[in-house]
Amino acid sequence: MPGRVENVGYDIAGMTLSGLLARPEPGVRPRGLLLAVHGGGSRAAYWHRDNAAEGSLLVLGAELGWTVLAIDRPGYGASAGLARERQGLDAQVDVLFALLDELGRAPVGAGPNGSDPLPVFLAAHSMGALVALRMAADKRGRDLLGLAVGGAPLRYTPERLAEFAAVPTDGAFVPSAGGSTPDTFFGPPGSYDPALLTRAGRVAAAVPMAEFVDVRESPYTLPGVLARVVSPVHWTVAEFERSQPAGPEVPAEARELLVGARWVETHTQRGVGHNISLHHAARAYHLRVLAFAEECLLVGAADTGPDGGGG
Repeated sequence: MPGRVENVGYDIAGMTLSGLLARPEPGVRPRGLLLAVHGGGSRAAYWHRDNAAEGSLLVLGAELGWTVLAIDRPGYGASAGLARERQGLDAQVDVLFALLDELGRAPVGAGPNGSDPLPVFLAAHSMGALVALRMAADKRGRDLLGLAVGGAPLRYTPERLAEFAAVPTDGAFVPSAGGSTPDTFFGPPGSYDPALLTRAGRVAAAVPMAEFVDVRESPYTLPGVLARVVSPVHWTVAEFERSQPAGPEVPAEARELLVGARWVETHTQRGVGHNISLHHAARAYHLRVLAFAEECLLVGAADTGPDGGGG
C-alpha cells in the first residue's frame, strides 16, 4: 500500500538508527530516495504523525513515487545517549553518509535495475538543516540530487545569543527551555493543532549537548559551509518565524552565500511558525519540497542524457 509508514532500524557505525519509512506501491520504480532530517529537540515523527497523515511528508512522498526515510539523527531515538564525541554535527554527517552507503546496497536503496542506488534528495529542518548543508558541502555529497532546508539558523538575535551563552554545557543534554511560549516555534492559534502543545501530542526529545554547542556557533561557521555547497538548494523561512531573524534579508544573504550551488530558490511559507511541518500548511510546504526534487530530477536527467554533458 503506497504511503504506509513503518518503523525501521539500521545498525550503522556501531549504533542503531531508528526511523520511519514509506515506499511507493510494489512494482513502481521509485523516483529517488528522500532522506528527511529532523531538527533539534524533535525526532523522525516531525515529518509524520499518524493522526495528521494529510500533512505527512512520508505519505505524500510515497504517493508521488518517492521512497521516503525520516531518520532519527544520531543522539535521538534508538541512539539517544550516544557518547558526546559522536553527537556533533560533523560526526552526524559521517554517520548519515554511512547510512546512505548501506542503503545503496539494500532493497530500500535499490534502483530500477535492483542494484543501482537511487538518487538521493535531502529534506531537512532547523538543526537538521545544518547537518544536511554540511553533507552537501562535503565531497561525499557532490552527487546529491539536491536539498530543501527550512528554519536553518543563519542568524540569531542578540537576545537569543545571550540565552545560548547562559546554557551550562557540562551536561549530556540541553536543559529544558522551560519559559518558551508556543509562538516561539509555532504560528498563531489556528495555524496548528493545539494538541501539539500537550504532553501526549508533543513531538519532542532532549537535545544532545554537543550538537547544541555546534549549532550555537552556526552564524560563524555556516557561511563557510554554504560556500562549498554545489547541489541545488531550496531555502524556506516561516512567515511567523520567531526563534531567529527571518526577514527578507536572510534568504537574500543565503542566496549570496550559496555561490557554488547550481541554483537556489528561496521561499517564505505562509501560515507557519518555525516548526513548518507541524502546521496545517505542512502539505503545501511538502508539495513545494517535492516539486523542487522533481525539478532536480529533470535537470539531472537532461545533464546525463543524449543531449547533456554526461553522454
